Amino acid sequence: MVWLNTGCGEHYSLKGETDILQPGAISIFEPGLVHANHPCAGDQRHLCSFYVEPAFFDDLAMQCSDGGNSSYGFERKTVKDRELWTRMALLHGNFFSDSRNPDLESQVIETFASLMTRHGTARLKEVTGKGYSSFSNTCDTRVNLAIDYFHANLDQEIRLKELAATLGCTQFHLIRLFRAHKGLSPHAFLLQLRLEHARRLLENGRPISDTAAAAGFSDQSHLTRTFKSRYGLTPMVYKKGGLKYRLT
Repeated sequence: MVWLNTGCGEHYSLKGETDILQPGAISIFEPGLVHANHPCAGDQRHLCSFYVEPAFFDDLAMQCSDGGNSSYGFERKTVKDRELWTRMALLHGNFFSDSRNPDLESQVIETFASLMTRHGTARLKEVTGKGYSSFSNTCDTRVNLAIDYFHANLDQEIRLKELAATLGCTQFHLIRLFRAHKGLSPHAFLLQLRLEHARRLLENGRPISDTAAAAGFSDQSHLTRTFKSRYGLTPMVYKKGGLKYRLT
């Protein structure tokens, strides 16, 4: 279990010890341990909890640890890491505000891998391509193959785990390769391709509902929300706007 709070401090008792989880700190303890907690000020409480199955950490440790060692642990039960704390707070909020966002999977993997490698015993393994450094100017072969796969399957559901297996690497490895070479996660890059494809279809007079399906969005409302978030206007307005919008 992983705790963090974005409000006041949180009193907690665990294994006979008591302490206060301060805002900006992250608390980690094994599932099943008897514990008690209450806020320092009830009207300011905002406790965020992640109930993580041990199997998830086992799999993630295998993916990201040096040598593929699946054993892991955490050096401290309470850690102070403001940058990671901010990412975890945002991730917690994303589960409630945008649960259909396919990039949540990448966010979960990256965030908890950071927790394990920064504050645990897992040691991050090097990510190298087929003959290329992960930070080489030459794009890794697997990134290019993934992008080709995206273009060929824009209208299909694409699962990160299956794509990574097809390319002969782990999900964590594939995410790091995309970050290194494209500055985005695989799903964020895929979403960019889908939006660009949707724009072209709308410009060619394709109905919005057909455009949504052809570009891989779950329905017309999903396309509308995502399109407006990215471009600042709805597909309908864009479709009616003609060259005024196509040239901007």
